Amino acid sequence: MSALENSPVLLTIDDEEAIRDSVAAYFEDSGFTVIQACDGRDGIDKITSMRPDIVITDLRMPVVDGLEVVDAVCRMDDNLPVIVLSGTGVLDDVIQALRRGAWDYLAKPVKDLVALELVINRCLERARLIRENRDYHENLEQLVVQRTAELRKLTTAVEQSANSVIITNADGIIEYVNPKFTAVSGYTTEEAVGNTPRLLKSGRQNDDYYAEMWKTIRSGQEWQGEFCNRAKDGRQFWELCSIAPIKDESGVITHFVGIKEDISEHKRHEEQLYYQANFDGLTGLPNRNYFQKYLTLQLELINRENQQLALLVLDIDNLKFVNDTFGHEFGDLLLKEIARRLEMSGGLGSFISRFVGDEFIIVLPPTTEAGQAVLFAEKIHSAMNEAFVIKGSEIMSTASIGVAVYPEDGTSVESLLKNAEAAMYQAKKDSKNAVCFYTSELNFQLEQRFAMESKLYKALERDEFSLLYQPQIGLPDGGIIGMEALLRWTPKGEEVVSPIQFIPLLEETGLIVAVGEWVLWKACTQAATWRKQGLPPMRMSVNISALQFMRSDLDETVKRVLDVTGYDPGYLCLELTESMIMIDSMRTMEKLTALTEIGITLSLDDFGTGYSSLEYLGRLPIQELKIDQSFVRRMLTTKNDAAVVNTIIAMGRGLEMELVAEGVETEEQLAYLAEKGCTVIQGYYFSRPLAADDFERYCMEQKC
Repeated sequence: MSALENSPVLLTIDDEEAIRDSVAAYFEDSGFTVIQACDGRDGIDKITSMRPDIVITDLRMPVVDGLEVVDAVCRMDDNLPVIVLSGTGVLDDVIQALRRGAWDYLAKPVKDLVALELVINRCLERARLIRENRDYHENLEQLVVQRTAELRKLTTAVEQSANSVIITNADGIIEYVNPKFTAVSGYTTEEAVGNTPRLLKSGRQNDDYYAEMWKTIRSGQEWQGEFCNRAKDGRQFWELCSIAPIKDESGVITHFVGIKEDISEHKRHEEQLYYQANFDGLTGLPNRNYFQKYLTLQLELINRENQQLALLVLDIDNLKFVNDTFGHEFGDLLLKEIARRLEMSGGLGSFISRFVGDEFIIVLPPTTEAGQAVLFAEKIHSAMNEAFVIKGSEIMSTASIGVAVYPEDGTSVESLLKNAEAAMYQAKKDSKNAVCFYTSELNFQLEQRFAMESKLYKALERDEFSLLYQPQIGLPDGGIIGMEALLRWTPKGEEVVSPIQFIPLLEETGLIVAVGEWVLWKACTQAATWRKQGLPPMRMSVNISALQFMRSDLDETVKRVLDVTGYDPGYLCLELTESMIMIDSMRTMEKLTALTEIGITLSLDDFGTGYSSLEYLGRLPIQELKIDQSFVRRMLTTKNDAAVVNTIIAMGRGLEMELVAEGVETEEQLAYLAEKGCTVIQGYYFSRPLAADDFERYCMEQKC
């Protein structure tokens, strides 16, 4: 071995040369002699021929992996420290490596070589102590039979040992325990002597484990292993134990001596690693890693000819809004309540996992009944539609559910998960708060969705967005009183994409905040330009998303836009949705008040489609109600829709609010709304949404 005198020899095994070189450069500067191996086989050869003082090995390598390296080291020298490096997602391998004999681990990439050096020094020190302990143990048999003076010296060393020491006779009756034993176990010397080590038995090891131990030591060999013992007060603790027989001059076993190290902290750390690798810290449910292992096993066990298995992907529809409105602590409490409700609804045999963020996965037990997945999905859907009570507040939190069934919709974890997610996205696209079963066409739709999402991220910088303006007509005189700015997207070289397709994606990705601010700037700039060109003052209505309303300093943004463009705040109307503001919270009221103090108008868009509280509505600083076009379209043919329209108009007039009807397309609809007292009309009957130049011409034709 070419190591310098007193210089520890470090072997680094990794198939990535850059990682080996960085480790070598650092530790050679720290006084180590560094050997490099490019894979596990090369590493084992170098361990055999050069016997380093410590080994660092990657777990995932070609030819021979890190686990085999750990096994080989333990066979050659179980006191040679091995430190494993693990990449993201291989914590199970780390735990397996520690159980096979690895001494410690670090996650890759190793960004802090100082931390690695601390681990190496700790392992080297532990190896030194173990060598000294073994040397001490090998000499213990001779010391026991030596003269009284030498025995007294040994007793002093044992009494002061940092490890528990226990000596029994050949029948296993305790004759001696040191102070460390009494400190760890809680049993006094008087309580231990004359008893057997069974007084520490916790029941965690089975009888076969103890039988193997006794077989080994009674044959005259040393035994090493771990015990989970129980202290006098009932507390359980783990010990690494070495038991060796003591023989007289004729070779007859007279005693057994056990030296035990408390490794409870190490075991707790090991269990913590396992928990973190397999369970969600917030809800306590199995995580994505555990789910994948579970479903893999289920698919291996299932009777392929007679049974089917359903996978449900459940995504919370409004968690982002809840977090933005009430805070993330409130959102976390909601997630915990959702997890508990899913467990209660799932029943025995169902596997519930928090997959990621606001997405949960449910695996139903295998069944031969074809309709079970439908019944269960509806049961979960119904359970989620019941109100949650969080910190005394009642809140609705719906979910979109996608379902894929084995083997029709996939035979692997990946295919079932992909298809269930495709169905879930379709449920969100349809209406949210829905259940959708997978069909083959959904994968194509999902691929289109992801492609569109990718393009949306660059749409602003590519100047692909534009605005159209739909006139709003005042009754009874029929003059133009304003317009609504409507967002349109035309990707470079492609046709216009429907707002129904891309606006939900803007909201889901959070891009709606930046795009919404762009719309506000563009609309106010255009309105100010028209005013300078001589068009009469008209109101500009701009839609505001929930994320804009809750995340950004909307009032400050509005002030800045009005100051820069010079647009009169009295002619700016912000349209808000019911779900956005119909929450009786101080934060919502503060935001609305701050906006009205600027002098702008606030309109409640799509009124009647949500769950409005009339008492709360009367306290909001809202000046306008917009009747949703779905009611307008059906009001002449459906009594219920006519009643809704009549009620909204009566309510708006009673609260002295402006009333705007959207989607008016026929003269009959116009006449009905005028008769009922609606004051502003918007729809194709008067005009489709127009580009800026076309809107100017329309105004001139109407002699504005």
